[in-house]
Amino acid sequence: MAINYANRGKHLEVLVDHSNVQYKRKGWARIDKVPTPVKVRRQNKLGRITDGWFEKKSTVDYAGISHGRSIVFDAKSTKIDKRFDLKNLEEHQYQYLKDCHHQGAISFVLVEFSRKKEIYILPFEKLEIWWISAQGGGRKSIPYEFFLTECDLVSQGRGVPLDYLKVVM
Repeated sequence: MAINYANRGKHLEVLVDHSNVQYKRKGWARIDKVPTPVKVRRQNKLGRITDGWFEKKSTVDYAGISHGRSIVFDAKSTKIDKRFDLKNLEEHQYQYLKDCHHQGAISFVLVEFSRKKEIYILPFEKLEIWWISAQGGGRKSIPYEFFLTECDLVSQGRGVPLDYLKVVM
């Protein structure tokens, strides 16, 4: 039996999308969801895709700007309470975050521990340490305790459902 992960992070995506609408409305930021390019083979009379495939690997989930600073991030959700597995982040996503970070962008991963109902900002600088260690044979996950002590918890505030800008700006 195949496991369907299609809607695993849907709750987080909805929170981020609603937050981005509020940021735009307030004039604080313009952050957009980055669409995944799809090669369409067939679509029905209503224009819905009935057959196709992802054309290429995408970048990250979100990209935009706030107060003159580029912001790029991916949003990941896990049901595992004790750790965040690095395999949840694809190599091309890590590289995109790295490239943008080195160009001066604010790069991070929003990590949701769904059962705990907690969302943390994992800044690229901290992600990079774990990523390099894992590539060298080290631990392949980041313990939950690291998020508790070294990362910022993101919550509702300033009229925004998930006020991540308050943390990163």
